Amino acid sequence: MKYGISILCSIAVLATSGCELFKKAASLDEMLKNVVIDGNGNPVSETSLLKNNYLLLYFSAHWCPPCQAFTPKLVEFYKTNGGGGQLFEVLLVSGDHNETAMFDYIRETDMPWPAVKYQSAGAKELNRSFSGDGIPRLVLLGSNGKILADSFKGRNYIGPQSVLRTLNELLAKRGTDPVGISDATGEHLPAPEKLAKKYKINGFGQGTKEDIAIINGKFTAIGTELGKGIRVEKITATYVVISYDGNHYRLYP
Repeated sequence: MKYGISILCSIAVLATSGCELFKKAASLDEMLKNVVIDGNGNPVSETSLLKNNYLLLYFSAHWCPPCQAFTPKLVEFYKTNGGGGQLFEVLLVSGDHNETAMFDYIRETDMPWPAVKYQSAGAKELNRSFSGDGIPRLVLLGSNGKILADSFKGRNYIGPQSVLRTLNELLAKRGTDPVGISDATGEHLPAPEKLAKKYKINGFGQGTKEDIAIINGKFTAIGTELGKGIRVEKITATYVVISYDGNHYRLYP
């Protein structure tokens, strides 16, 4: 029998209501606590995962032909659109028959993103809260846990490509609506750890015409390029706003 990407593989998971989905999204950090791993089974911090502006939950399985057809497309999207940085991350929630099949699937398709431990409490909770009647399924979450797009529209399967189109549109808005700003407070988020460690604020002052900050022992003004693609956008008396990879972040002393 010939399979196409439009055919979805059914799974024994019932869809939940929209209200429950939103409620469960608020406790995503609890679902992921100590259950996120890389392709070799090594632990991955759920905190670093949730620092991304968007998270794609990928419900998929090795035995599912439509999943096998879609996964290479998702890998390509991930690699060409900045996945795994501060923009977005993908998290595999396996529907495979055993753990070995899950890791075979990860290796064979060269998945660069983390996964949830096979049949862990977190995996079961993610399936119960976010999955539905079939796979491959993508669920796009914002940084506040809100569902922004789904492969299902009600009971109708519209496919994972529709979710990628939504994410692509959101990423295209980075210039005018910079990510790195909290949806909840509207404030700039703290800088990624690698930048916070690299650029140390030693103090603040005021030059003849503008505010300055002392970063890594050097007097720095607004507009200064700290490194390739890293620019000082704003200086206050307590923090510095920098832009990096289309994002705006705060550096603190």
